[in-house]
Amino acid sequence: MSDGTLSQDEIDALLQGTDELMTENLGTTAPLGYEAGPSVSAETISETDKATLGDLLREIGNAQANAISTLTSVTTKFSSPFIDAGQLETLKKDIKGKVIQAKVNLTGGVSGEWVYIVPEKSVLSITNILIGQEDNTEVTDLVINTFGEVITQTTGALMTILTDKLGKTITPGFPHIDFLQDASALSVAGGTFVVRMNYVFNLQDKGSARFFVFIPISMARSIISSFNAAKNAGAMSMGAEAPMQQSGIQIKPVAFEPLQMGVESEAMGNITLLLDVPMRVTVELGRTKMTIKDILGLGEGSIIELDKLAGEPVDILVNDKAIAQGEVVVIDENFAVRVTKIVTPMERIFESPESQF
Repeated sequence: MSDGTLSQDEIDALLQGTDELMTENLGTTAPLGYEAGPSVSAETISETDKATLGDLLREIGNAQANAISTLTSVTTKFSSPFIDAGQLETLKKDIKGKVIQAKVNLTGGVSGEWVYIVPEKSVLSITNILIGQEDNTEVTDLVINTFGEVITQTTGALMTILTDKLGKTITPGFPHIDFLQDASALSVAGGTFVVRMNYVFNLQDKGSARFFVFIPISMARSIISSFNAAKNAGAMSMGAEAPMQQSGIQIKPVAFEPLQMGVESEAMGNITLLLDVPMRVTVELGRTKMTIKDILGLGEGSIIELDKLAGEPVDILVNDKAIAQGEVVVIDENFAVRVTKIVTPMERIFESPESQF
């Protein structure tokens, strides 16, 4: 008869589970086989901090689910969030099999590496929808490039939530993606001790995809501190608007009837936070490759032949990313471009890397 304790084999089996180890009560319930200690060291975060980070994670996860829904045209739901913390070498042992690692370096109001770790099966669950090959079981270069677009979109959703909730400007770097044979090779800059967040995206009737996110403890504390400060500032602002009393007289702000005329505009969501961000727009006539010898031989009157045929549309790029094509026109003696085609997200995914740089 068992004495009520778990054997090592039973613990290992539990650690390899998925949804059974997840909880919606972030920061209050530990996974099976673990107990939260009463003290907090530099190697972890408190249960209160986990709960705070959990509130933020739900916002991030729902925004990322919406981004995946838009990209795949499949209704996507965020579920099964869980947060734990500890030594990186220990936490990454729970992740089995081949994975894609996507590192995004954040700078500005929050600095550090935001590292996505996504199991091979989860990667294929999303990319097979995008490339139209539901029976594909191999992570090819096409799959990796396609998943890079998924990471770009989900990171955009992440930035929107962090900027809104922390009240700070945060800039993401370009995702650096690697296909790893196992999770033992994953690394986090400055992350001997890390916070691990993991959650699931349910893709309607197309299966599900689990995401793991690793960030350094110091970065997690910075996010939590900024989140709490922003909430406290909001609470103080609300308090300042509350009715005041002076010399026994209650003072209230003037209340006006809401206007009923006009049509209510459609909500634009958090995208309004980015509308005044300047972007570099480039119109590219064509490209070519030359040897150093040929470049040094250029002089006045030299002719450089480009890879575009006469009459072909020119490329319109935003921050070096192709978004449209057009034709060159002249307006009041100035060159201009008339947009003739908008590049779709799928066309950007399948665009060859050489054409982007």
